[in-house]
Amino acid sequence: MGVSFDFDFETCTECQRCMIECSRVKTGTVGMQDARILIIREWPNLPEIRMCRFDDCPGKPCIESCPVEAITITEGIVRIDRNVCTGCRACTEVCPWGAIWMDRDDLAVKCDFCDGDPACVKECATKAISRGGNR
Repeated sequence: MGVSFDFDFETCTECQRCMIECSRVKTGTVGMQDARILIIREWPNLPEIRMCRFDDCPGKPCIESCPVEAITITEGIVRIDRNVCTGCRACTEVCPWGAIWMDRDDLAVKCDFCDGDPACVKECATKAISRGGNR
């Protein structure tokens, strides 16, 4: 089974509830800067959604770019080991989706699919974000 998200950009209302829930699940507090998903409001145009695309990412360049091998893939989920990451930013520069950024500790963070049960999917009232089909 592949790991992916499906997006319906036309259904997204740019409410950012997914970001709020992501930050709450990941840090225990609500802070938009702590979310592993980023909704860039573009109204009246469709929003831009920055999030790791897992199976939809050709070549997964973040893994190859990491000089300390802090980025690995396990069961289809690309993960960053915070205990190994040095904050070099190489992965942020090569991510084709703009889905890796630096956190408050200057370490790389990205979506980790909530270990298979993504909180953003459950929180999205319009179902603009959903789990991708089996691939």
